[in-house]
Amino acid sequence: MAGALQGIKILDLTWGVAGPLGVLMLAEQGADVIKIEPPGGDPFRTMPGAPVWLRSRQSVVLNLKQSLGREALLRLVETADVIVESFSPGTMDALGLSYEVVAARNPKIIYASLQAYPHGHRYEKRAGWDALVQARSGAQFEQPAWRPGPAHLHMQIPSMGAFFLLSTAILAALYAREDIGRGQHVRTSLFQGVLAYTTMLWQDVENLHAPDSLIMAKTSPPGVHQTSIFECARGEWMHAGVNVGRVATSTMEEILGVEAADQARLTSDPAYRLAHTNNLRSAFFNRDRTELCKTFFDAGIGADPILSPVEMYNYPQFGANNMAVQVEDPELGVMTQVGIAPVLLGTPGAVQGPRPVVGADTRKVLASAGFSPTDVDDLIASTSTGSMKAGK
Repeated sequence: MAGALQGIKILDLTWGVAGPLGVLMLAEQGADVIKIEPPGGDPFRTMPGAPVWLRSRQSVVLNLKQSLGREALLRLVETADVIVESFSPGTMDALGLSYEVVAARNPKIIYASLQAYPHGHRYEKRAGWDALVQARSGAQFEQPAWRPGPAHLHMQIPSMGAFFLLSTAILAALYAREDIGRGQHVRTSLFQGVLAYTTMLWQDVENLHAPDSLIMAKTSPPGVHQTSIFECARGEWMHAGVNVGRVATSTMEEILGVEAADQARLTSDPAYRLAHTNNLRSAFFNRDRTELCKTFFDAGIGADPILSPVEMYNYPQFGANNMAVQVEDPELGVMTQVGIAPVLLGTPGAVQGPRPVVGADTRKVLASAGFSPTDVDDLIASTSTGSMKAGK
């Protein structure tokens, strides 16, 4: 069955993480995505996640620094619905590919821009990377660490937030086009991606004195959430003691045979909290994880195993929801990758294919856009770097 976005054509000029992932969400709901790559290919192709980020699209190589390549892109724009770019601010304008130029060729085009900082922000023109946006946004300051002070976040929060914002903005603009009859310029940024995570504890905890604030503080050792992770027998781990909205019939301490804690001291005395946590850790250490998770659940206490990636991919429910897919990457061979998260029962999405070889579809795509064989030969020759396979 065709995906919900069948018939939507997207030109993908993004690179990095957020742009390709945002486009991937649309590609695997049926959109026809053509990735426009520079000579030599997307510089992020060497990243470990690239086989997933770049799958489900075709690859066309164009040299946008040359008039021949720019005109070829504008020819593709004429039959496209969306163009997505994540260049440094001002790059598209300098190339002669601004929104105004593109919209003049196709007034119905959705022109999506992804930058480091929002339009109108004082650092709007600043190029930025995920880690630097983490720093400037305050996210690294909020992260508890093994010692006092800021810490780099392993999760790329700016990029992860931005890719959802990007795909949502494009879908909203496509919907609006049905009403207003024209396209528009939509923008988002890595900085706004950070702000999308509004459930983070963003408050000045050092100047607050409520007990709930104190246990969430940026302490070393960290506060309550990090200390809810326990090692069980055979080196297995679990997260336990979480409020799941049920009335507990026993306490964790009763189940483990540990002395009950003084709740007031837990929230106000870090040393006492650490000692109590260490007692719990000793009790967990020799217990069977599966048995303990069931006992906690039956008693109304939130607990679940912490699965390794291998365990997760083999988890029955993971497979039942088609969240693990087999993809044959042209360079790395058969891989198990994460499947499609959004599930539309009437128009289910699908992986449209592996990450394409750089330029593998250049000839086919340009020919279908009306370029003559001679024009295609000229375009391919203009992108030759001596090492690139241009899809001949």
